[in-house]
Amino acid sequence: MNNHQLKRWLMREIHGIETPRKPPRRASALGRKPARNWKYRAWVRSLPCASCGIEPAGEAAHTGTDGGMAQKASDYSCVPLCSDCHTQAPYSYHRAGKVAFEVGRNVSLADLVKRLNRLWFDPKVREG
Repeated sequence: MNNHQLKRWLMREIHGIETPRKPPRRASALGRKPARNWKYRAWVRSLPCASCGIEPAGEAAHTGTDGGMAQKASDYSCVPLCSDCHTQAPYSYHRAGKVAFEVGRNVSLADLVKRLNRLWFDPKVREG
């Protein structure tokens, strides 16, 4: 018996209240879906790879933690990576993990995300 089943049984036996069989679904911890923007992802894919410098990177790697279960993080957490640095190489982002990738490639993904967001959202910075 899992935790939800136990709660249902207790509510029925003690309080006489019937609760739904399945717990309510939430998109994320905040109850909202992560932001999506295909134009931003296309722009990120057009930039050089943040790890090796290949132009264009070709892939927008989601690096944030604001996605729910089985859900990608916000598109605004994307960084440009080539397919090798993103998924294919032995020490790629998805194979090595976030921390090992940052240490091995000497890159701060959080700082890069902030810089990309500043470039995207501030028209003065983007034009100048």
